[in-house]
Amino acid sequence: MINNRKASNLKTSRGYRLKNSTHSLIERIQLITHGSKDIVISRAVKLYYNEINNMGKASVPESKTLHKKHK
Repeated sequence: MINNRKASNLKTSRGYRLKNSTHSLIERIQLITHGSKDIVISRAVKLYYNEINNMGKASVPESKTLHKKHK
C-alpha cells in the first residue's frame, strides 16, 4: 500500500533536452504571450494533440532528423 504522504510528493521530471532552435522558439512565444515556459510548452502540446485527433491519425510519421544523436 502506498502512503498518501509519499504519493502527494511525486512530481514529474522537467529536465527535457531540447534543441537550441526549440528553446529560441519557446522564448519568442513567451515574449508574445507573456507566459511561462511551462504554459507555452503545455499549450503547444495540447494544440498538437488536438491537431492529430482532428486529422484522425492514430500515429504521426517520425522524422529521422529529430532523433539524431549529437556527438
